[in-house]
Amino acid sequence: MQGSKRVDIAIKESESEFVRHIPCENPDCGSSDANSLYDDGHTHCFACGTTVQPDSTSEQPKQAMLKSPLPQGLITGVYQDLVKRKLNKEVCRKFGYFKAMHKGESVQVANYVGKDGTVVAQKLRTRDKGFSILGDAKKMSLFGSHLWGKGKMLVICEGELDTISAHVCLGKYHAATVGIPNGSNSAVRAIKDNYDYVSGFDKCVICFDADDAGRKAAMEAAQMLPVGKAFISHLPMKDINDCLVAGKSAAVVSAIFEAKEYRPDSIVAAADLRSVIGQDDAASSIRYPYDQLNAITGGIRRGELVTITAGSGMGKTTLVREIAYKLHQSGEKLGLLCLEETNKRTLLGLVGTHLSKNITVDRSQSTPEEIEATFDELFPEDRQVYLYDHFGSCDIDTIIQRISFMVKALGVTVVVLDHISILVSGLATNDERKLIDIAMTRLRTEVVQELGVALIIVSHLRRPSGDKGFEGGEKPTLQSLRGSHSIAQLSDMCLSMAVPSETPDSDTRILSVLKNRWSGQTGWAGNIQFNRDTGRLVEEGSEF
Repeated sequence: MQGSKRVDIAIKESESEFVRHIPCENPDCGSSDANSLYDDGHTHCFACGTTVQPDSTSEQPKQAMLKSPLPQGLITGVYQDLVKRKLNKEVCRKFGYFKAMHKGESVQVANYVGKDGTVVAQKLRTRDKGFSILGDAKKMSLFGSHLWGKGKMLVICEGELDTISAHVCLGKYHAATVGIPNGSNSAVRAIKDNYDYVSGFDKCVICFDADDAGRKAAMEAAQMLPVGKAFISHLPMKDINDCLVAGKSAAVVSAIFEAKEYRPDSIVAAADLRSVIGQDDAASSIRYPYDQLNAITGGIRRGELVTITAGSGMGKTTLVREIAYKLHQSGEKLGLLCLEETNKRTLLGLVGTHLSKNITVDRSQSTPEEIEATFDELFPEDRQVYLYDHFGSCDIDTIIQRISFMVKALGVTVVVLDHISILVSGLATNDERKLIDIAMTRLRTEVVQELGVALIIVSHLRRPSGDKGFEGGEKPTLQSLRGSHSIAQLSDMCLSMAVPSETPDSDTRILSVLKNRWSGQTGWAGNIQFNRDTGRLVEEGSEF
C-alpha cells in the first residue's frame, strides 16, 4: 500500500469487518493468503504478525484496536490445511494452530492465549512427536478456552489436535471444546488450575484417548469436577482425530452426547477393609485448643460436621478464631468463610491471637510494623490460609463451589463457615427453616461426605421462652438451635458456650458438648476465660 505505515503488532477484535485474504507485503514473509484485508483499509498477516494501517488521508476513518506484539521468544508461522488430519486452515486459524520453522526444524505450533487476549505461551510439536514449550508455561490455561465463555456443555480433550477435531465433528452443535495442555498425565493439575472456568459449565464431558492411560486420566479428572457435572465419553477409535480421519464424526458426536455421568464408586466389600479394620482411628490428630474439650470429643475428624453455638455477644467469633489459630499452627490447611466480617478483620484477629493482643479492638497495642512482621511470620508462602471474598455472593451454590475449589485445588483440610443463618438470609423467602434444611443437607452431602473435609459451622440460638435469656445464664440445648432441627440432626458434634448463671457478667465461659456422635459423651467440657487485654479465650488453669 502506498502512503501506509507498517507496524509489527497484532490486531485484537475491532469494529472492522474482514473482506478477503491477500498476499502479505512483508518481504520476509511471502505468504500468499495469510494476510487479511479489512473494510477500514488495514491489513493483518496471521503468518508473520505484520499489520499495515492506512494513512491519515484514507477515506476509511475507523482505527483498529491494537494489542501488544508476541512476547519475546515466541514465533510466527503460516496457517495451512492439515490434510492428513482433515483439518482446514480456517479452523486452525480459529484455534491458533499453525506451522513454523524453529531451530531449522519444521514444527506445528499451538498458541495458548491468556485472559487478556494475548498469547502467553506456545506448544511446539515436531515430526517425531517431540514437544516443547515457548513462553510462560505457568500461564498456560486449557487450549482453546479463550474462545468460549460459560455455557451448557464443555468438551475436555486430551490435546490440541483432538480439541480442534472435536470442534469440527460437533459442527452445528456449537459445544465448547478445550484441551489439556500437557497430555493426560496433567489432567488433574489442569482441572485444578482452571477449576472456576470448567465448573462454570452445566456439563463437562471428558473425551480422552480410548487407551488405558486415557481412561485412567479421565476417571481422575472426573473426580476433580463438581458432583453431577462430570461425564466420561467412550470413543470407537483411539482418539477424536482418528475418528475424524476415518469419517466417523457422527460417532464422536454420539460418544459426547451419550457420555455417562461419573459417580464415585461407593460400594465396597467387607474384605476390602481388612487392612484397616485393626487400626485405631478413634482419636484425631486435629485438636481443639482446650484439653477438656479434646478429652470428650477426641478432637476434630475429617469427614465430620461440627456446629458451634452461643448466645449473642458471648464470643462465638473469638472461640472460632482460637480454634482456627490452633489448627493453622498445627499445620492444617484452613478455608475460612467468615460472612459477618471482612477478610481483613479475620486476618487481623488471627495476627492478634498470635501476638496475644486485642488489636481488633485497640490497634494502639501494636505498631503497623509489628503487625506486618507478625503477619509474615504467621502466613509464610508455604503455610497460607484461604478466605472467601463474600461481598460477591453468599448463596449456597456459590459457597459450596468455593469450598470445593478450596479442597480440591488448594488442599484445604478444615473449613470454617461463620455462620449458617447469613447464608440463607438474602434469599427471597421468609421460610428460614426450610432454607437451612436445604443448606445443611447440601453441606453435609456435597462438602463433608463427598470431599471428606472437616467442616465447622457457627449457628445462632433461637430466643428462649423465659426472661433470663442465654446472656443471663440460660443453658443452650439442641432444641435451642435457631431455624431448623436439621442443624442438630446432621451435625456429628454440637458444642455450646454459655455464661455462668450466677455471674452472667463475668468473663468466664462454660463449654458444653450437646451432641457427640463419636462417643456419645456429652455435658460439661471445661471453663474458658476471656482476657480483655489479650483478646484470648484461655482454658482455666492454663498458661500461654
